Amino acid sequence: MATTIVFAVASIGFGVWLGSKSVTFDGLYDLIDAAMTAIALLIVRLIARGDDRRFQYGYWHLEPMLALLNGLVLSFACIYAFLDGLNGLLAGGRHVQFGLGAAYAAVSGVLSFGMYAYVRGSARNLSSQMLDVDSRSWLMGGVLSASLCVSFLIGDALAGSGAAWMAPYVDPMILVIVAVCLIPFPAVTLWRASQDILMIAPTELDQRTRELAAQIAARHGFSSFSSHVVRSGRQQFIEIGFVAPSGQTTKSFEELDAIRREIALAMGGLDPGYWLTVDFTADERWI
Repeated sequence: MATTIVFAVASIGFGVWLGSKSVTFDGLYDLIDAAMTAIALLIVRLIARGDDRRFQYGYWHLEPMLALLNGLVLSFACIYAFLDGLNGLLAGGRHVQFGLGAAYAAVSGVLSFGMYAYVRGSARNLSSQMLDVDSRSWLMGGVLSASLCVSFLIGDALAGSGAAWMAPYVDPMILVIVAVCLIPFPAVTLWRASQDILMIAPTELDQRTRELAAQIAARHGFSSFSSHVVRSGRQQFIEIGFVAPSGQTTKSFEELDAIRREIALAMGGLDPGYWLTVDFTADERWI
């Protein structure tokens, strides 16, 4: 958060000084990211509290909701940047101090890519959707800064050539290009978060659960089975039901618990973000 706020203040300050809307947009983007990070920090603390009587499955569902909000805000930011750049082109462009802008954008890009690598590594180690979203934000910031650096170098070259009339169009043009190139990143975030919020079963988890249930049913003599899976952030809800071949079939509680333990270990253990329910019945209507 501290790094993001420093980036935002510096970008907005440089953007106003240089007269560059694209650099100013970079700063506004960083401010949005800082706000999202602050909300993410609050949600992480709620998740760490575990479940309570009000939220009996914990606070994991807030992860995809935050990702959805993040994707929406960044999408609108990209749309705004595109329209602002288009307006600049139609208005005849903008005069920008390209040399200083290129130097600033280069430094900003290097630092942004460094933060992306750091946060991305943490996201993988912790399997955190929120950190993954945050890392993509840093990647977007790095791409934006690198694009600005290249565009300012081109603008500086044009300003000192016979094509100086083209130089004012560089800043709004790169703003349009960057907005178009960046919009897929929040779009992907929106798609993934929407799947969790709409409770669309993850294909890989569903297939793995069904294959395991089929193996368990064959190994322990169950006539049929059913499975249901859903994911909410890092929380995985898995429900498996087994049907005994006859109402006369009996197993002890110890045997049933052993089957549950076998399934849990095969699915990756009993992690905090893992909710497993295994039912046994002689009546197929109950599954």
